Amino acid sequence: MPPGDGDVYTFGTNPTAAARLALLADVYEAGTRALLARWCPPAPEHAVDLGCGPGHTALLLHRVSGARRTTGVERSPEYVHAARALAAELAQPDVTVVEADVTQEPLPVDEADVVHARFLVTHLAAPRAAVRAWGGLLRPGGRMLLQEVSRLVSREPALGRYYELVAELQAYHGQALDIGEALPAIAADAVAAPGTGLVVEHTATRSWFPPVAAMATLHVLNLQTWRGDHYAARAFDPDELDALAQALAAIAHGRPSEPIEQDLAEVVVSRP
Repeated sequence: MPPGDGDVYTFGTNPTAAARLALLADVYEAGTRALLARWCPPAPEHAVDLGCGPGHTALLLHRVSGARRTTGVERSPEYVHAARALAAELAQPDVTVVEADVTQEPLPVDEADVVHARFLVTHLAAPRAAVRAWGGLLRPGGRMLLQEVSRLVSREPALGRYYELVAELQAYHGQALDIGEALPAIAADAVAAPGTGLVVEHTATRSWFPPVAAMATLHVLNLQTWRGDHYAARAFDPDELDALAQALAAIAHGRPSEPIEQDLAEVVVSRP
C-alpha cells in the first residue's frame, strides 16, 4: 500500500497496521466485490491490484474477476512478504506479488485486462500523474477500477475528532482523506492527456453506514501507528490522543455511539 519515496504512508506497515488492513478487508469486502463483479471485463487473462498491502485485495480481485493470473504491486517489503505468504496459504499460485513503487514508471507488470486500486489514491500527493500512468497498463478492452472515500463523518465526538486529525495529518503530507470527491475529475484529467486512448466509462458515489464497532477498532489500530508520524508527534497533544484512543476502544467494545456516514466514490476508466 505505501506509494513512492515522495509519498508518506502514515498508516504504517508494522504488525498492528497489517491487522488493521485484515479487518478493513472484511469491512469493505462486500462493496468492493460488488464493484468488481459489475465492472471487470469477462474472462480476463491478467488482473493487477495496485497497492495490494498484505494481499487481501489482490486475492479478492483474483477470485471475483476470474482472471487467469493476478499480480499485486506493493512497495513495502513487509507487506510483499505477507501477501506472498497469504497467497501460498490459500493455495493461489496464480496470484503473484511484485515489490515496486506504484508511482514510478515503468511498473514491472504486464499489460492487464483489469487494473484495480482501493484506498490508494488518497495516499498520493500527485494522484493525477499516478492515475494517468496506471491507465497505460490497460490493454484494449481493459478497465481500471478505482475506489476512494469521498466523505467520512460522525456526530459521535470521538469519531468526529479522529477524522479531523487524520484529515489534518494527510493534508500536511499533501494528501486528502476525502480524495473521492475529486476522483472523477482526476480520472477525466487522466483520459484527457493526448494519446491515452482512455475513456471514463462510469462514476458513482455509494453511501452507507459502516459498522461502528468494527470501524472504531480500525481507528484504534490506526491511531497506534500514525501517532508516531513526525508531524503528529509534534502537532497533536499526546494526552488528547490517549483519551481519544480510550474513547474509540470503548466504542469498539460496544459502547453506544452515533452512526458513521460514509460516501465511497467509484470510477471506471476503460480502453475501448
